[in-house]
Amino acid sequence: IDAVMIRAIVQACQDNMRLEVDYVSLKNPVSETRVIAPHTLVYSGARWHVRAYCEKNRDFRDFVLTRFRGQPMPVMPSDISVADDANWNTWVEVIIKPDPRLHKEQRHLIEQDYGMVKGALRLKTRGPLTQYQLQMMQIDDKVLRGKPSSQQIIVENLEDLQRWLF
Repeated sequence: IDAVMIRAIVQACQDNMRLEVDYVSLKNPVSETRVIAPHTLVYSGARWHVRAYCEKNRDFRDFVLTRFRGQPMPVMPSDISVADDANWNTWVEVIIKPDPRLHKEQRHLIEQDYGMVKGALRLKTRGPLTQYQLQMMQIDDKVLRGKPSSQQIIVENLEDLQRWLF
């Protein structure tokens, strides 16, 4: 990750500034200029993101740091803050349990492995970080693998989390 970019983003977060940046994405692999108001750096377990208000989309988004191009340009102070990011300020509970297809003894081992209490691990996370939490735990919310021993854990409250999954 480019040090100049990181410095500019961290400074913008600290000073509540807007940044003009060039960004590429899977939907638009050609560099596009955007104005963002960043508020938080996030490590997803695989890569770094910045949570920011995007003026183009008029919404808060996660931007992958390695997808920024060129030099960021500070624009002006932002009237948007982390307090305005309702999704970021929403806490959700992810309930992890052993795959019920495992035998009782196997489920007990998984409960011990993850420090589960009463057969479940309850994790609190910010709404937008829910998908990253599942990815870090190697839980594919779209597929229940054929063998229970290959995933070992499931999300008990997956339906409650759907709005946070992409």
